[in-house]
Amino acid sequence: MRVLFGEGIVKEVESVEVRPLDFGDGQIAGTQIDFSLVSGDKIKYIYSQNVPIEESGQKAIDFVRKLYEEGKGDFTHEPVEML
Repeated sequence: MRVLFGEGIVKEVESVEVRPLDFGDGQIAGTQIDFSLVSGDKIKYIYSQNVPIEESGQKAIDFVRKLYEEGKGDFTHEPVEML
């Protein structure tokens, strides 16, 4: 699967995982999305705190579903920050 991460940055992705962002105290603080690249590298993002947790979780799931169905995805418009 191919993902556009930025202007001119396309990476081959092996797998993607959507997870709740938990800082260890048991409270969910947001939504995290982890990309495992074919090269073996990992890229992790969290959705902006300006996006409600329910909405960010759904946005992440929708992105992954579309990526799986189409084999490509544009991640440039997602409201995320790199971890």
